[in-house]
Amino acid sequence: MESIMERLVLPYMLKEECDYCDYMERGKLNRDGHIELIPKRFYGEGTGLLKPAGKSLMVSVSDITYRQPIKHTSRDLPEYFHINLCQGSIRGIGGKHIDGNYRQRLPAGFSHRSVGISFLPDFFDIFLNSRHGIPPEEITRAIDALGKFPLILDAAVILKQIGAASFTGDIGNAWIEAKTVELVSVVLDWHRRLRAAAGPPLKEHDRLGIACAIRHAEEHFSGPLTLEALAGKAAMSVSKFTAAFKTHTGISVAAYIRRFRMDKAMELLKNTSAPLGDIAGMVGYKHQSRFSTLFREQFGVAPGAFRKRD
Repeated sequence: MESIMERLVLPYMLKEECDYCDYMERGKLNRDGHIELIPKRFYGEGTGLLKPAGKSLMVSVSDITYRQPIKHTSRDLPEYFHINLCQGSIRGIGGKHIDGNYRQRLPAGFSHRSVGISFLPDFFDIFLNSRHGIPPEEITRAIDALGKFPLILDAAVILKQIGAASFTGDIGNAWIEAKTVELVSVVLDWHRRLRAAAGPPLKEHDRLGIACAIRHAEEHFSGPLTLEALAGKAAMSVSKFTAAFKTHTGISVAAYIRRFRMDKAMELLKNTSAPLGDIAGMVGYKHQSRFSTLFREQFGVAPGAFRKRD
């Protein structure tokens, strides 16, 4: 069986007539067996990396800023699936929509900072369909739905873990397989709860309203955040906002804010030498004891111990 790299990447991205190569340098294999992609200087700067993980899986990590508008068409691709975290949003592409041509357009100045995982249909047969009886059609529908409301924090956390991992060999591939099963399970669970929720789906302006409220919360996480203020940003009543938020993200507003703050605290603990009390204030907590309790609940270790371990 051909690997996902052989089926998806080599026949398409590296061939002479591929329009992708008009603005990207020719992809090359590095010593870890990963393909490195660098835009031509006129078009942008940064780098992308494609990491194969066994036959069925591939991780993509990108940090590229485009100076010129970009568009390309992927021709004659085989069926595959993709879940991606880009600019804070989760997106998904189900295999049934990949057959044939896939077009992408990126404006000038766009910063493509993302991590994603692509997998072939046989991955379902090996890990989900044969063992647990989950039909591929259900997984396809769940992945397709991600683009309609891409705010699933658990999925974002898993993708960040995958993107940050330095994996090689059989052990690394086994870890990626396990994380992919976890990722797909999170997406399936979210989709089942979404379908089971009472009432009609949110209208487009309501989805945009919640996205606006989330952006506000993430930009002002170090200060006080009230439900009233966030509901106002979403142009909803507090009751409608809280219900809609949990239905479509899978967690409450308070849990989303708390987990976002803890992720920021982890970054500060890793990258600064600021005292714990200062870090607590930086992420929106007046009292260090409260911050430490929440951090331990989130990560299973106290912030001071985490810093020493890291």
